[in-house]
Amino acid sequence: MSRQQQPSYPLPPLQPPPSPSPVTPPYSPGSGTGRRKLWITSLVLGVLLACGGGVYALWGGSDSPPNPSAAHDSGTAEAGAMVWKKTARTEPSRGANAAPGAWFTPTTVVKAEPDMMTAYDLKTGAKQWSLVLDGVLCAASRDADGDRVLIAVKAAGFCDGMAAIDIRRGVRLWSEPIALHTGDDPDLDNFRPDKWKAELEVAVNAGHGLITWATGAKIVSLADGKPVGDSPQKEPCRYVGAAGGSQMLTLARCDKRMRVRSQNPEALDKPKWTWEGRGEEEVDEVLSTRPVVLLTSDGQGKPVQLVTLNDTDGKERSRIELRRDHDGNICSASVSKCPEYLIDGDTVYIARKGSTTAYDLANGREKWTYKADANRTAFPVSVRDGQLAVYVPGTPERVGELSRVSTRTGEAARTTHLARDLRAIEWRLARPRALVSHLKGDRLLLLNEGLLDSQDADVVVAVAAP
Repeated sequence: MSRQQQPSYPLPPLQPPPSPSPVTPPYSPGSGTGRRKLWITSLVLGVLLACGGGVYALWGGSDSPPNPSAAHDSGTAEAGAMVWKKTARTEPSRGANAAPGAWFTPTTVVKAEPDMMTAYDLKTGAKQWSLVLDGVLCAASRDADGDRVLIAVKAAGFCDGMAAIDIRRGVRLWSEPIALHTGDDPDLDNFRPDKWKAELEVAVNAGHGLITWATGAKIVSLADGKPVGDSPQKEPCRYVGAAGGSQMLTLARCDKRMRVRSQNPEALDKPKWTWEGRGEEEVDEVLSTRPVVLLTSDGQGKPVQLVTLNDTDGKERSRIELRRDHDGNICSASVSKCPEYLIDGDTVYIARKGSTTAYDLANGREKWTYKADANRTAFPVSVRDGQLAVYVPGTPERVGELSRVSTRTGEAARTTHLARDLRAIEWRLARPRALVSHLKGDRLLLLNEGLLDSQDADVVVAVAAP
């Protein structure tokens, strides 16, 4: 599964747009031709609290940039205002400037950077812990198994070290080599990012870690890193991906056909089930492992279909054709999730230019389409209490929006407009397709999972989203 990082782009000059309402309720037939607006009558422009010798800056909808490192009392944050943000903790350099990976505990967001991981309090942004890695991060599990994630690190040019990290405590549980090689071993090239034929990938599931590289795969215990299952190459296959979470899947290309297997941790060569693709179709991503949802492409990086499989036997349930206005390739920037797709139960929500569409995974049929700004992609973020959160990133001319949409009808219940001074930040993240959004409690988290061009690059931005 290729995740090529995209370069950064310069920010165009900002043009002041009309000042929007912070919160817009749904259209009411009795409100005339325009959308009825609810104005927040009390706007917090700036408050300073001195407490125990420390000063904390609070901000609301002010156009002046807030102090990005200050903590914030969540009770005073205006909807759509930036509460806190964090920039890169170390100076990025060539070959050590990617920031893939983010995980969550009930109270923190854990963000990966090229050579470290840091946990921040979701409410205030206060640093809870920071851990320097043994090398440069080159792969990370999308999921956490309990409080444990698996990462792969690069040292001396080779991505051949792995470690398990406790994301609640910020502790390295163990470090082990992925494979042992001699200096003249031709397989070494499969661990060099500048030469590998398929990216090394890692995943976690039920106390196990899965590592795949072009010519091999390995399962280890998350308790101590010791091998549990190994897979000698007995057939002409090349591993191209791994996925975890609810079950452990491997992706391989065998004689020009894609093969997906639900792995048995004790024996990689004895899978629970196997699915083979049609002809030479490519599988670029596993979007979900329960239900199993695959993203296929035309081989050139353009998404073509979503394929849903039975969890128990791998048989196909449905196929969903992706429309032309589906803005592809954004998955390539993300480790924590593919921001264009959200799967909740038997429904998949798909981002499109100007809208989000819901499909039934059981039969592949469209349920509804929510219309957003016609010129911007509308990303499905999360489902809670029967409502889908849809995020539309800001541009130099338009503010960002976060809408709550009924999962039953596709109609918006309310829309929060993000603060004007967030437009530049959102644009810098969204333009190179590095932006991944999460909604945790009353915080909209905008994460940078692309390339960091300087130590001033934003890596986490928290927005009030009550």
